[in-house]
Amino acid sequence: MQLRQDAFSDSPFPVQVLRETDSTNDALKRMRSAPHGTVLVTGRQTKGRGRLGRSFFSPEGGVYLSVLLKPNAPASELLHLTAMAAVAVRRAINDCCGVAPDIKWTNDLVYGGRKLCGILTELVRQEGALCAIIGIGVNCSTDLAQLPPEVRDVATSLRKITGRQIDPNDLARCMVRRLFEMDAALLTEKKAWMAEYAAACVTVGKPVQVVSGAERRSAFAEGIDENGALLVRWDNGETAAVSTGEVSVRGMYGYI
Repeated sequence: MQLRQDAFSDSPFPVQVLRETDSTNDALKRMRSAPHGTVLVTGRQTKGRGRLGRSFFSPEGGVYLSVLLKPNAPASELLHLTAMAAVAVRRAINDCCGVAPDIKWTNDLVYGGRKLCGILTELVRQEGALCAIIGIGVNCSTDLAQLPPEVRDVATSLRKITGRQIDPNDLARCMVRRLFEMDAALLTEKKAWMAEYAAACVTVGKPVQVVSGAERRSAFAEGIDENGALLVRWDNGETAAVSTGEVSVRGMYGYI
């Protein structure tokens, strides 16, 4: 099943369907005068990107969607944006498929310990205004056998989870609706959305490794703060809020 432009005629945000692109985030960056809420969605990316400069393998069968937001707020008030986007996508997947994934801090949706979705948020300046571009990649009907071995061993898809083919248009429509809802709540309903994020976060209550450059420290994840930072207790009993670096949950994705 292919994404179709006519499937988004009643969308609350303006949506453009692309047959293929390098990266929906990068394509939005090239649209210098795109209005708030512009969404690009495709079924295939040739140069998808994830956090920390990693590539994000984006074959046919996935839904790859980016939205441009102009929140009229400083970056310091947008620290929770990725977390709220994760909640929005989690709700959308449940709307479409009746499946409520877990959230792995900070930007992955997982099911059964396997990665279902990744989110990349980038803050950029376009025509003098601070903009947020949120890129989301969901393994919808992805053929997992076609993924590279290092990805295949940690991934899942909605088709595998539900046992049926998922229409990417249905999923993308649900994603756009929930992102529209998130945008309206971004600066006014933060507390409720972050509580939902924390309740779904599989990282909380588990041993973690906090990786920053060459340094790796063991800790225990105790919660999520109001800005989406991970609250950890180090082995020496001290506590901290981790908002940068990479957190690896022991046993998840085969990290440890």
